[in-house]
Amino acid sequence: MPPNITDATSFFGKSFDVSTQETRDFTEEGLDAERNDPNTFLWIDVQSHEISELNRVLAKFEIDLRLVSHFGTPEVLPRIVERSDCLAFYLYEIIDPERHLDTSCDIREIQFGRMIMVLGRDFVITYHRRALEAVESVKESCVDAFRLAGRTPAFVVFLFLQRCLYDYAHLNLANDNFLDAQGDAVGESDAELLREQVTVAGANILTLKKLVASLHIVLMVMATKRSRFISNEARQSFLDMLRNVHAIREAVDSSRDMLDGIVAGMQALAAGRTAEIARVLTVVSAIFLPLSLIAGLYGMNFDDMPELHWSMGYPSVLALMFGVASGLLLLFWRLGWFSDR
Repeated sequence: MPPNITDATSFFGKSFDVSTQETRDFTEEGLDAERNDPNTFLWIDVQSHEISELNRVLAKFEIDLRLVSHFGTPEVLPRIVERSDCLAFYLYEIIDPERHLDTSCDIREIQFGRMIMVLGRDFVITYHRRALEAVESVKESCVDAFRLAGRTPAFVVFLFLQRCLYDYAHLNLANDNFLDAQGDAVGESDAELLREQVTVAGANILTLKKLVASLHIVLMVMATKRSRFISNEARQSFLDMLRNVHAIREAVDSSRDMLDGIVAGMQALAAGRTAEIARVLTVVSAIFLPLSLIAGLYGMNFDDMPELHWSMGYPSVLALMFGVASGLLLLFWRLGWFSDR
């Protein structure tokens, strides 16, 4: 995480004047004054570990969301709420996405942060508990984006969804590149390390699958359902983005197929090693079984065994055992058990 991004409580306000295409920052104390300007719409970003900070801002807009009571739950769901005064939903941004794109580092499990987005007729409010690079990126790009195409508060939502889409696609590609490299290294890498890395890659695929599915649901609402908070022009932009989500979902599914192929290769390699061990044990058993039979025969205590009192009996039995072992080794060699013949 960059050093200038902290997890401290903060309030960020930006007003966008549609008549002059100008923007200005404001503090929480200046919120009421900005709301009274009929030519502007607002973006308010609240970062705090305490969700009461969001409730305090929402109270100024006379909004009471039940979304806030579910904010700490672990499931990945958009939880869309549409009311007469706002449209609200959860959004999931990747934490420190650049570290997953650094090829000099090993694969790491994807971490994400939950956001609440509240879209109104003349405002959009975002809330998150920890610092997110996506928020800083939107803060830097929102002014230029507003002057290019910003007409309503929905353009801020578009920027966040676009950043989600960008990160999901790039992280899936990074995961695919790792799996492709590991697929070529099956049989050459350390088996335990490879198993751990493939487990992380599988967890990342599952995470991306859930995140993309959640984004897909949000975009379906934004692009296909008529709402007082989304203009026809904005709806078309969300519809174009929805098509890209379909492509990313298909890419994530193909990544799962690639992972299954690597797991199958690892299982085949393990089965081959097990078969090799079984073959060695079979050879050893096949050699020692007749030798044990011979030793057992001459270990019986009968007085009438002629070889017991023969001076050449012991070396003869040893020679017989050696001949049997050599013959079996030669047979196994001819059968190709000791080579690739």
